[in-house]
Amino acid sequence: MATTRSPIVVLGGLVAVAFLPLLVMWILVTDVGTLAYFVGFALYFLVAHVVLPGWVYLDATGRGSGAVISWTALCFFVPFVGFLAYYVIGQPDAPYEVDAPARAR
Repeated sequence: MATTRSPIVVLGGLVAVAFLPLLVMWILVTDVGTLAYFVGFALYFLVAHVVLPGWVYLDATGRGSGAVISWTALCFFVPFVGFLAYYVIGQPDAPYEVDAPARAR
């Protein structure tokens, strides 16, 4: 029987595959300062390019926005500016609604 994997699990795996070899290499080759730089960059990447666009996508979808993909793409490519623009300009006035199947879980 085929199973569907969660997109979050797949994304986490891809991020681990991308960052884990770099982390091992930098630990072996460089000092603690470089490791701190790497950890800071990893946190920035996860927040700016995964968490913020994901939150905009979920919020815009829940509020019934007609431009969900556009706002998400703007937030991904211009992370903090796109996030602020969505909440100042693009956030619909409709209340956030969770669909019936999600409420049943």
